[in-house]
Amino acid sequence: MIVHSGQTGVERGACHAARAVGLPTLGVMPSDGRDELGRIPPEISADLVAGLERGYRAAVRSCVELATAVLVVVPVAAAPSRFTAMSVVISAAAKSGRAHYVADTVTNVHDVAEWIDSLGPDGATRLFVTGPRGTRWTSGEAVARRLVSGLAQVSAWR
Repeated sequence: MIVHSGQTGVERGACHAARAVGLPTLGVMPSDGRDELGRIPPEISADLVAGLERGYRAAVRSCVELATAVLVVVPVAAAPSRFTAMSVVISAAAKSGRAHYVADTVTNVHDVAEWIDSLGPDGATRLFVTGPRGTRWTSGEAVARRLVSGLAQVSAWR
């Protein structure tokens, strides 16, 4: 299952890929249904509930809580903290006991699949896929699509 808030290109790419390969999606979007680009499109928000908490990245914090693991997708995996709020997401995952993995444009999907498969029984992982906001990294959607589509093909997690 893919968890997302619909607020970033990475999350939207993960959502589109999950639906294309038959993986369920769920998550929490901001209470007003908007992100920095405007209203979250209906095809992205279809499986999301409006968060009750307000504040900076409240929906993201809620998605971390829903997930059993967090996949952070950034342009350069060696430096995730260079990208807005990614160090906060990684810290939130660690504090709540969620496993996390940082991936980038050259990450091998087999490496991510091995990590997911090591987390627990098949189908038990709710994977929160997130990354920098869309206006800060326009390639994020394509990278997330590649990773989630690939995971569905190579991982027992599917």
